Amino acid sequence: MYFMAMKARQFKHAFLKRLGGIETFEQLMDLLPDVAFYVKDSQSRFVMSNRRHNEICHAASELQVIGKTDYDFFPRDRADLYVARDRQIMRTGIPTINVVAPAPEEEGSNRLIIGSKFPLKDRQGTIIGVAGIHRSVDETRAAPQSYGPFSKAMQYIHEHYQEALNTYDIATMVGLSHRQFNRRFHRFFNTSLCQYLMRVRINAACRLLTETDHSVTGIAGEVGFYDQSHFSRTFTRLMGLSPLKYRKRHIPETS
Repeated sequence: MYFMAMKARQFKHAFLKRLGGIETFEQLMDLLPDVAFYVKDSQSRFVMSNRRHNEICHAASELQVIGKTDYDFFPRDRADLYVARDRQIMRTGIPTINVVAPAPEEEGSNRLIIGSKFPLKDRQGTIIGVAGIHRSVDETRAAPQSYGPFSKAMQYIHEHYQEALNTYDIATMVGLSHRQFNRRFHRFFNTSLCQYLMRVRINAACRLLTETDHSVTGIAGEVGFYDQSHFSRTFTRLMGLSPLKYRKRHIPETS
């Protein structure tokens, strides 16, 4: 088995050395409409950016992204988070897989993404940058073939988040024991089921805060919180500002 694996790697590397460039690879990445892909150097400057990532950066083309950093496109708190993860990966050489995080588009965005980052090495094995890929959680839920039983669980959570959900019932629904489900969910998404549920509830609260005139207390109950204080604390921790400040910031004042 070891020699078969070695032979396969040698075959792969021999073919890749024959390639004249990575233009075809870049074209393929551009054809992924819902997947953002990028490469950064050791100073977290963008070296590659596919079409979807350009859109997220509000850039007309890759040329407007190359050489710049997250700080040129995203709010400082988001950029701090992304660059810190870059440095951690380049320091440890350990990739982050399927991490659920706030979307980068704007401060206070209520959209979630699921992404992975890998260290990039030169021919001598020195880490010289990172490559990242992410997609919207909404698109992840629609891809059961890629995420196995978790897509069904995520779909159920998004449809019933306002209820008192029982993790034991969710585990049984997808055919796993409670312990197996929690362990695999955390390993797959780098977060617990409870933390993911909180994200979903807060996202729903963001929509209600901007699209309705419901009170904060009412919205807390609508999204599954039975204690307004707990709701406000959780909202502030995840969004960086209180529910009332979020509403004021995202609803333009009328004269």
